[in-house]
Amino acid sequence: MNTIPNDLTQMQVQQSYTDLNQLNSIKQLGNKDQDAALKKIAEQFESMFMQMMLKSMRAANDVFAKDNPLNSFEVDFHKDNLDNQMSLSLSESGRLGLADALFRQLKGTYAPEPNITGSNVTENNDTPAINNGASNNVPDRTISANPYRDNTSFYQKRDQDTLALNAIKTPEDFIKAVTPYAKEIAEKMGADYKALVAQAALETGWGEHSIKDRYGNHSFNLFNIKADSRWQGHHVNVSTLEYKDGVAAKESANFRRYDSIAESFEDYQQFLQQPRYQQALNVAGDSHAFIKELHQAGYATDPRYAEKVELIMDKYFQ
Repeated sequence: MNTIPNDLTQMQVQQSYTDLNQLNSIKQLGNKDQDAALKKIAEQFESMFMQMMLKSMRAANDVFAKDNPLNSFEVDFHKDNLDNQMSLSLSESGRLGLADALFRQLKGTYAPEPNITGSNVTENNDTPAINNGASNNVPDRTISANPYRDNTSFYQKRDQDTLALNAIKTPEDFIKAVTPYAKEIAEKMGADYKALVAQAALETGWGEHSIKDRYGNHSFNLFNIKADSRWQGHHVNVSTLEYKDGVAAKESANFRRYDSIAESFEDYQQFLQQPRYQQALNVAGDSHAFIKELHQAGYATDPRYAEKVELIMDKYFQ
């Protein structure tokens, strides 16, 4: 006989609406895998919703069963049992989709606090744009040369950056959070860091509309760089607004996903090494000329892109 592989499978096999131990089982599961526990809670809620729906449907037919000789308290009792178990089974099948929607909501509301040791954080990666055989288990690494980037582990760094982005409430908060990284990369490019900060501010709406995956995890893509055929990492698919012949239209596109704020700035620098942006790099020391050349080279389709970035620079960096 095959053994049951994990706690979640065991719960699914044994689950019955009469089993009052299920809540305790979910609580125990939450200590091991919070995502799985939230999923089971969502399924329980969907089951309750379906029970109420089935009960209402039965009540609507009661008038026709009033004179039915087969109608009795015992039959009603068994019908209720059947409806309750059926709602639980249908919920587990995922056909309604209500549990999935609720799970996503719970995931964003009751996400676990960052693990300060970085030893057992589970990574939720979207499908890679190109599968190059790389493992999703990214090893610890050291990034230095920045007071915000010390010798912490990969996972702890990611959690710290997540906290930093989540704490942003004002444009000043955003500037404070990203300026150290902007200064480091701007120095390598021979550019004015203010242009990089202003560009990231426009792309993310001061961090408020930064790209996230379906579970609410940050992609750390502060410059909204798309994941084209050259990109070998993970990506996030979202709806975006693009301009064609001056007309705005929504479309779905894949965007690069990074593991930290630092990676976003580093990849931005690498992205601009394309020949099309060479003229922009040639004038990188002049922030206004730099942004105009980037726009002219096709960095963004918004016809007012350069103007908007310049307005941010002029307002917040006088």
